[in-house]
Amino acid sequence: MLKFVIKYSDNTQRTIENPLTVVMNSELGVPADDLTITFPFSREISKNADFINVFMNDETVFSGQIDEIVNIKNDSGVITRIAARSRAAALLDNEAEPVTYINPAPEFIFNRHLKPFGINDYEADSTPFFGALKIDKGMSHWQVFQNFCKNRYGSIPRITANGKAFFREIDNTDTVVFGKGDGKINYYSAKESDMRYKLISEVRVKLDEFGTYSGRIENQNSACGNITRVRYVNATADTSTIETADKIISQSNSDSYKIVLECAGSHINLIGKKAVFDDEVLGKNQNLLVSKIKYTLTKSGEKTVAELRKEKF
Repeated sequence: MLKFVIKYSDNTQRTIENPLTVVMNSELGVPADDLTITFPFSREISKNADFINVFMNDETVFSGQIDEIVNIKNDSGVITRIAARSRAAALLDNEAEPVTYINPAPEFIFNRHLKPFGINDYEADSTPFFGALKIDKGMSHWQVFQNFCKNRYGSIPRITANGKAFFREIDNTDTVVFGKGDGKINYYSAKESDMRYKLISEVRVKLDEFGTYSGRIENQNSACGNITRVRYVNATADTSTIETADKIISQSNSDSYKIVLECAGSHINLIGKKAVFDDEVLGKNQNLLVSKIKYTLTKSGEKTVAELRKEKF
């Protein structure tokens, strides 16, 4: 069972002992996790709540400022509903100063665009992005962070529940196994989808400002077969590099296959972990990644829906 702790504006805390419903969503590629919780009406919480932290076995699985507090009264009584987003929400909600950086390093991006908003740590190398990174009017701090990671690493960044920023995908060595037996996560429903229409077979790249799209990067995924689906990338543009083409192919491979599992109980801390799917009928599938989690709590109990995608092709 998860523990829900409200922090008031004066930094005092109170635990929500009797939540009625809870919905929590976490997804790789989506900047902020979100949480919605309802419980019997509390005037104290309604007037003073500022942050909410969620723990599972003393591990932080959600931490964020409260976006909305709603009190609902009907014939059944009065309830309070709280909606919150994780720490990354501040990067989405705040506009960055328009400027152009020349050869910015990860540490510079962290200090300028993440640390001021409560992001307390990061993981990245020290090699800068060689080139100009332009911040246009209206861009959020998250867009700056995302554009840097896209251009420097060809990756989608991630900020964890405890406030650590990963400039590349989370390097997680832990592996979870979904199946029957000791040490495995049991599921009562499984849906496997092979979506071949998502595959990009080739990306053609413009490598010279005055040249043509003569560069070719082919998808080596054997699942492409006879599929022809082409995209174009201008690697001379400010917002694209040769790594962008690799990312397009990698993303298409990731989007083309998924397994959705319904599990009893709470498994919030699985996001980003390596996974193995072991089913006596559908077979065993390794090299998977937990890409999406949806946790719900109702009067019927706790439920976690986990989405797995391929890590390697």
